[in-house]
Amino acid sequence: MRLEIEEKSPVEKILRIEVPPEVVNKTMDEVTSEVRRRAKLKGFREGKAPISLVKKLFREEIEERSIERLVDRTLPEALKEKGLEPILHPRVQSFERLEEGKAFTYTVLVEIRPQFELKREDYVGIEVEREKDEVSDEEVERMLQEFRYSFSELKETDEPIEERFAVVISFEAFEGETPIPGHQAEALFIDIGTGEFNETVERALIGKRKGDELTVDVEYPENALNPLLAGKKITYKIKVREVYKRELEELNDEFVRKLNFGFESLEQLRESIRNRLLQDRARRNENKYRERLLEKILSKVDFVVPERYVEIKFYQLVDQLRQSFEREGLSFEKMNISSEKLRERLLPLAEKLSKEEILLDKIAELENIKITEEEIREQIEKIVKGLGISVEEAGRIVYYNILPKMLAERVMNFLVENSKPIIKES
Repeated sequence: MRLEIEEKSPVEKILRIEVPPEVVNKTMDEVTSEVRRRAKLKGFREGKAPISLVKKLFREEIEERSIERLVDRTLPEALKEKGLEPILHPRVQSFERLEEGKAFTYTVLVEIRPQFELKREDYVGIEVEREKDEVSDEEVERMLQEFRYSFSELKETDEPIEERFAVVISFEAFEGETPIPGHQAEALFIDIGTGEFNETVERALIGKRKGDELTVDVEYPENALNPLLAGKKITYKIKVREVYKRELEELNDEFVRKLNFGFESLEQLRESIRNRLLQDRARRNENKYRERLLEKILSKVDFVVPERYVEIKFYQLVDQLRQSFEREGLSFEKMNISSEKLRERLLPLAEKLSKEEILLDKIAELENIKITEEEIREQIEKIVKGLGISVEEAGRIVYYNILPKMLAERVMNFLVENSKPIIKES
């Protein structure tokens, strides 16, 4: 077997493999015999048709199956001989016509794991800024007031709209004269002053009354969540349908007991709110800390990620976004999101996530961080019981979807445990 390597990039190799004639003949004979055994031809008993006739009638099938078998058998050997460890399954790019008595040549694209130097001091003992896990009295009181607003009685009024009034509006949104798909409503409830709908629109509604109509222009930032609005000037045509005023109760023990949350006093509710806010703050701070830690380690190395690796990650992100839209009854088509827009927004994130995965794999290798065989068996058994599928199917799910995440989390825990947080005072 003759092998040649062409370097397309530091992480992409074109491997040309030439299989000798004797191996080609042997493989084609094997496949031909298999096809002959099941061939049903008029005038011949099953499996007894002449070889020459089988080769003639089933030429395409024999050639196709022989090529597949030759690649399956010779590719692993070729990769081992050249010391190539693919990060993705190699992709056949071209192959010659398969003929008896002649060598068979094919080429594959082999993407390898990026090679880069990473010293232990590059990822152990790293100093990273971390916010302090604390909650102010003002934050607790604001949440208490939200309880007060949320559980107050709403009464319809003809008074002009004020902060924390509730209103029902109908609206249409336009970019120029063009309506924005899916961005209109006949009856939308808005809690004025919360910013849950849009701060500019909510401010414009203050002072208006039931029956009033207004037009509001809103300029959305480039990073707006809704890609149909991002970076655009949107005109809202609004009609105020209903206006409600809150009748606020006094914030005391009696009010707290009426909530039926299991608290007997205002102080108990206040302490519960503080604890919940503190847990949320600690979780957010920890996530930010992990992101900064990973970014700091990544800044110490420089490597190229195979294009196809990034593409796979990109399409995973697209699928996640599509599923998120479908849960809301939306779609890319309804949201008028083009493939170009998706690529523009998600490809940089795909590249970042790809680099992080490769970096974490490298650290796992250096630190001998692994998932044990027992843990793998446990995961497979759990999937088999939960989904009622075969062990083989469960194994594929575990190896390709669960284990990479488990390993990444284990490495991140190692990095956090061996880092040095610098607490940032508020």
